[in-house]
Amino acid sequence: MEANTKAHAAAPPFMQRAPRRRATPRILTDRSFRAAMGLTAFFAVWQALTSLGIIDAFLLPSPVAVAGALWDMALDGSLWVHFGASLQRVAVGFALACVVGMALGLICGWWRGVADFVRPVVEALRPIPPLAWIPITILWFGLGDAASYFLVFLGAVFPAFVATYTAVRGLDRNQMNAALCLGATPWQLFTDVLIPASLPIILPGLRIALGVGWMCVVTAELIAAQTGLGYLIQQSRMLFQINNVVAGMVAIGLVGFAMSAVLERIERRVNAWAPSERN
Repeated sequence: MEANTKAHAAAPPFMQRAPRRRATPRILTDRSFRAAMGLTAFFAVWQALTSLGIIDAFLLPSPVAVAGALWDMALDGSLWVHFGASLQRVAVGFALACVVGMALGLICGWWRGVADFVRPVVEALRPIPPLAWIPITILWFGLGDAASYFLVFLGAVFPAFVATYTAVRGLDRNQMNAALCLGATPWQLFTDVLIPASLPIILPGLRIALGVGWMCVVTAELIAAQTGLGYLIQQSRMLFQINNVVAGMVAIGLVGFAMSAVLERIERRVNAWAPSERN
């Protein structure tokens, strides 16, 4: 047996057997399962802290109490009214921001002369927080959906523009030259080279823009709306219904998480060729 061990040690590296590794249970390698476990652990710790009295249940209700508040509002229909209003505002504002931001980013990224005129304006407006736009937005659009659309658009258009512009400017020109040498038309150059090569940077930027859009819509609804999850939170705060306040926050987090997950799944499918997705 000792001779066999010495012979194995003396064998060339390519003939030696690699040590066996313990097989990881397949369910632990599933990303959806791990995400669910992370959320479950978070809510379990939250519940334990409130149950043990470490956190005052009046200041931060337990997940069970928040779930009960969500259930009650779902039964009486108020949750769906406010949820639908917020979702509509985010969808419209985000869609407009994607169209304008991506189109402007593509144009400025492709034509440097246009970027020299447009980028200073964008960089001057981008640092202004959406909250600062609320007074003038109310003057322009009044109290209604239009004001919320505009604020969501303002919050989401700049991340979409920056991501698109950065993607186009960072494109490897050798790819463009190779396509031109192969006889690609300008339209084919745009649709078959420019757009696919830019998507790995554009799509994560759109997910960031979506998160900013949700922050903007809640800000708008706290001040300039009569419906929506932000309005629900504000009204519940004034009535000291803390369970409903946290329930509204949880609803925003869950729907934002779901929308981001959908965008991430689309991103993986579209960018399946990218090395980051293959790994």
